[in-house]
Amino acid sequence: MTTPTVQRENKLFFWAHSLLLAIVLIGFGRSFFLRPLFATSTLPPLLALHGAVLTAWFMLTVLQGWSALTRRRSWHARTAWLALPLVVGVVASGFWVNTALALQIASAQDPENMFIWGNYMSLLSFVVLVALAVVKRRELAAHRRLMLFASIAIIGPAFARFAFWPVFGKSGLILAPAFAGAGMLLSVAVAITYDIATLRKPQAATWIGLAGILVPLVAGTGVALSGVGFALLHQG
Repeated sequence: MTTPTVQRENKLFFWAHSLLLAIVLIGFGRSFFLRPLFATSTLPPLLALHGAVLTAWFMLTVLQGWSALTRRRSWHARTAWLALPLVVGVVASGFWVNTALALQIASAQDPENMFIWGNYMSLLSFVVLVALAVVKRRELAAHRRLMLFASIAIIGPAFARFAFWPVFGKSGLILAPAFAGAGMLLSVAVAITYDIATLRKPQAATWIGLAGILVPLVAGTGVALSGVGFALLHQG
């Protein structure tokens, strides 16, 4: 890629990561960041930790995007190591939150069952996409795309939270999976459209990212609807 193209992409991906962070801040605003204003109960410590680690991940991607945009390569390299503990924290705390919720539902037909298994699959996809991004760290175009899709893979719960806004009444639990899936797919569609508009075709990393979003959604839905996931966690 030419220097102007690289700088244009640096700017675009910085703003893309900033938008994802904004979605997290707004989506979890009522239930996490501004919780004292909307709820009287406090979050369990591990759930609060999960929220903090997840937020830190999205903040780090914005920081990394900013350092690339401003050509602070040494800063970008020095802060990249922070990704490892955050990835571990996101996956470990996310697995705990999902499992704790999964053990509370009464049947495979519970609407939350689909959301739970989508989250399990998305965590796996997140790890794979981050690992591929690290492998491709010297191929900047691929690295940028894989890191963005890794964040999109775990943005679903933030989109889902919009379904619980008062305007949607008591339909939040039913609408949440649709909000999560639609938000993630829209993000993917924008990325593909960008590649076609600027590079004439989606890049290989974009196709990998698309698979990293679609496969977890389809697999999670299948495991949930079949009842296999519920039986697995509740056997015995």
